[in-house]
Amino acid sequence: MNLWVFLVVIGGSAILSLGSVAASIRIAHRVGAVDRPDSERKIQERPIPKLGGVAVALTLLIVVVAALWILDRESDIPLALGVLGPALGVAILGYVDDIREINPWVRLGSQAALALIAWFAGTQVNVFGIAAIDAAIMVIWIVAIINGLNLLDNSDGLAGSTVLVSSIGAGVIAVINGQNIISLMAFSITGIAIGFLWHNWYPARVYMGDSGAYFLGFLLAVLAIRLRPVDSPQAIGILIAILLLLLPLVDTSYVVISRLRRGVHPFTAGRDHLSHVLQNRGASVPASVLALMGLLVASSSAAVVLAVLTR
Repeated sequence: MNLWVFLVVIGGSAILSLGSVAASIRIAHRVGAVDRPDSERKIQERPIPKLGGVAVALTLLIVVVAALWILDRESDIPLALGVLGPALGVAILGYVDDIREINPWVRLGSQAALALIAWFAGTQVNVFGIAAIDAAIMVIWIVAIINGLNLLDNSDGLAGSTVLVSSIGAGVIAVINGQNIISLMAFSITGIAIGFLWHNWYPARVYMGDSGAYFLGFLLAVLAIRLRPVDSPQAIGILIAILLLLLPLVDTSYVVISRLRRGVHPFTAGRDHLSHVLQNRGASVPASVLALMGLLVASSSAAVVLAVLTR
């Protein structure tokens, strides 16, 4: 695939995302699927629709399948569906969690089960060479990224920007490695993130919701696993994956550790994320998001450089 194909995929995904998210905003207002301010953690001035993730998931499925069909690569559709199938399952789980809160342990167990389906569908790691242990490592990784991205959906534009930067990095590395399907999926996510951010940047008119965060977090986790530099040590692939998704990993670790030190349950909602720390020190919401994006751009760039150097 050449550069023009990827640019068309990004542009087409952005346009479709822009329209589908706009439609989800109207639908959410009609059916009451909104996030209402509570003067504590949710400090927006008005109810905000939270069906953006549903629009994102449906758009990505359409874009990827349509692109493979147009490019006469129908034989790769089963491979793509092996990734998108469990991702859609996670999106449905997130949607249910959006409309009625699921018990945290049931939620984690369901996420783990869907991650395990991805393992049997062909997304695997080989860290220790023992299938059960490697599968457990992959499940933990996917669940960590799903919830890490969901936790990042705490400031306007933050989760969407994270998806944008990480997907660009993953797409570039996939091109470097000659992984056409992975690059196609990554750049489709890039375009969708652009369209979503048009509505989600401060002041947000729509939220990603659990459905979108679960879906995109799952996909980014899987794509990072599938980025396999040719003839490079396994440790390089692991480091690249971590660098691409450093922000959700660092933010989640910071929140969990700080809550445990204060005797607060890790599953408790609160305004104690990295973005909140910056905002409490006087940064505006956009400034705090851009500062954290600087960190992610640096780590993702390091991942790309590492991929180039280890080819």
